[in-house]
Amino acid sequence: MDTARGYSLLEVMLVCALIGSGSTLGLSILNGIAEQHRLHLAGESFLSAVMAARFQAVAKNLAIQVLVHASGKKFGVAVKDSEPQFWQDLPAGVEFSKTPRKPPGFYSRGYASPAGTFILENSRGQIRVVVSLSGRVRWERIR
Repeated sequence: MDTARGYSLLEVMLVCALIGSGSTLGLSILNGIAEQHRLHLAGESFLSAVMAARFQAVAKNLAIQVLVHASGKKFGVAVKDSEPQFWQDLPAGVEFSKTPRKPPGFYSRGYASPAGTFILENSRGQIRVVVSLSGRVRWERIR
């Protein structure tokens, strides 16, 4: 007596359809998490560069500016009225949507002039980086 059993074609197709649907959903969720991570990473790296600019201004007794490239996808730190030695790229999909009219500069006593607000954004939200006249820098997620 033959007792071998197997799965029908319908059962195999149903399992494949469920796996495909689950993986599609999982990939879209994973993509959203990756976008949020890229925005957070951009905010942290920009904040770090701005704080390093302030530290350099105090340590080296120079006026240091924070500049955003015209493309809105790069930023740099330079001695006032000069070009940065290098531009740092933002992560893919993240760009500056708002920058101050005049780039903020830090001076030897740690204060900034003019104060300004930068907004970084991608499809998953926005981060606001605020440079105050006292030289303090903060960031917040706004969307």
